Amino acid sequence: MIRWNLWAKFSLFLFLVWLLVSGSTIAMLSQHLNAHAEQAVKERAKIVLTGMQAVRDYTRDHVQPVLKESSDMGFFIQESIPNFAARTIFADFQQQDELLEDFLYKEATPNPTNPTDLADAFETDIFSQLQQFVTSESQGLSGYRFLDGKKLFYMAQPLVMSDVSCLECHGKVRDAPEYLVNMYGDRNGFGWQLNDVVAAQMVYVPADIIFDRGRQNLWTVTKTLLGTLGAFFVVVNLLLWRTVVKPLKILTNTAKAVSSCSITSEQDVFPQDQHLEKLTLRRDEPGQLARSFQYMIYVLSRREQDLQLAVQERTQSLEQEMRDRKTVQDALQTYAHAMNHDLRNLVMGISNLVQGIIFRASKAKTHASTQQPSIVIEPKVLSMIQQSCDRQLKLMNSLMEVQSSDIWRISLQKDNVNLRQLTEDLRFFYETKQTLSTAKISNHVSSEVPQVYGDFCQLRRVFENLIDNALKYNPKGVAITLTADIWDDDPSMVRCAVTDNGMGIDPAKSQELFEIYARGKSQFSVDGYGLGLYICRKIVEAHGGHIGVESFSNQGAEFWFTLPIVNIG
Repeated sequence: MIRWNLWAKFSLFLFLVWLLVSGSTIAMLSQHLNAHAEQAVKERAKIVLTGMQAVRDYTRDHVQPVLKESSDMGFFIQESIPNFAARTIFADFQQQDELLEDFLYKEATPNPTNPTDLADAFETDIFSQLQQFVTSESQGLSGYRFLDGKKLFYMAQPLVMSDVSCLECHGKVRDAPEYLVNMYGDRNGFGWQLNDVVAAQMVYVPADIIFDRGRQNLWTVTKTLLGTLGAFFVVVNLLLWRTVVKPLKILTNTAKAVSSCSITSEQDVFPQDQHLEKLTLRRDEPGQLARSFQYMIYVLSRREQDLQLAVQERTQSLEQEMRDRKTVQDALQTYAHAMNHDLRNLVMGISNLVQGIIFRASKAKTHASTQQPSIVIEPKVLSMIQQSCDRQLKLMNSLMEVQSSDIWRISLQKDNVNLRQLTEDLRFFYETKQTLSTAKISNHVSSEVPQVYGDFCQLRRVFENLIDNALKYNPKGVAITLTADIWDDDPSMVRCAVTDNGMGIDPAKSQELFEIYARGKSQFSVDGYGLGLYICRKIVEAHGGHIGVESFSNQGAEFWFTLPIVNIG
């Protein structure tokens, strides 16, 4: 694609304007000059017609009376005929005036005495139109016609028989002179009536004469016009270059110089450009733009220096913040390891104690001791305590692995997990904690649900966090339902859900709950640090699943997550 600069666009625009104005002006001048040439020819033709009519009138009024005696003696003198006199004098005009050389004169009529005056079809039509102008002396017709392949301009006016003496020759055949009948016959030139249009006086002029005169005048005017418009085009173009294009090029070059390097020192505030300095001295719009541009450069230099200083300060601040965060992270990691060590020792002690109780209980049954124990603990409850201790130990061991440098990275020990067994253990666990006295937990997970491939302890941790949140953030008596089914969106996954009928969650804030340190709103005080749902998300994502919540205010909430089904193949 061609890239046009501003000057080229201005030049093209002015050139198109020049062509448009010149073309339209020449076209109008051509029509005007042709019409003027036609009018000049028409006036000359009118003079010819008037002159020929004058010759006819003079011959009829002055020549014919003098020669009447000769005609009475039986001699025919052509000069006494108005038509002959007019044609003869017109021929003399043509010889004496070059402008009349190409003119033709004819008294066309469909009923001529002289056969040379016989009208053709076109002239007959003109004759018929002129018959309508009997009562008018100034009416006439003009236009163009083709004759023998040439285009001719014609002008016609009616020839009216207004002299009664003409009826002696052109009235009735029996009244006509004998010499007239002998010369032209008795078929044509008779039957004329007084005040009738008997012929059409016509003057023909070749159209080339009109057009040649028009073209000559047009060429003279065109040369003058094109020269004037051309000079105007050059002057305007040079003026645009000096007042608009050149200042813009100066500003463009200055902008490129500014954008190609940074202004960091005082001497670079105002670039040393003599053209720009000269441009700022002008009082017109480009001068104002140059001064504004110069001031803009000054402001940009100041702001760039301020920005560089701010960037340096911010860089130092960020480096210090990173060092502080590293220190805090190291301290937090040390604290996590210490807390893990202490909790691990505590849980191991509880686990050993429970193992001893289980051992003594089994030994007492074996020997059938008659002494009643002071505390009766069901073996199933002790097994639950033992499983809980084992699970806590596994979780603490996962924190001590190599990946524990990231506190929230989960180390999985995957195996086939039966969701029905897992959820049923959870229901029994919360039942032994006497949770069911203030809440109702229902397990709707079918034993036919396919097993999933995952870490049993981590998945139980997810369920426990979701159940604990439902208990903490809802009033007493909340109903909690555990479900698991094949996911409709992906049959290779199982969709697990913990649903309650409590207060619900604002949908606009539902996705924020899975971020670190995020906590939901409750009508009463709730302990915690906002880590539970974040840990759940990390565990589910480590299994390759998704987690989310569907809820509306005061309509309960459903926390769901997906897990991969065991690949049997």
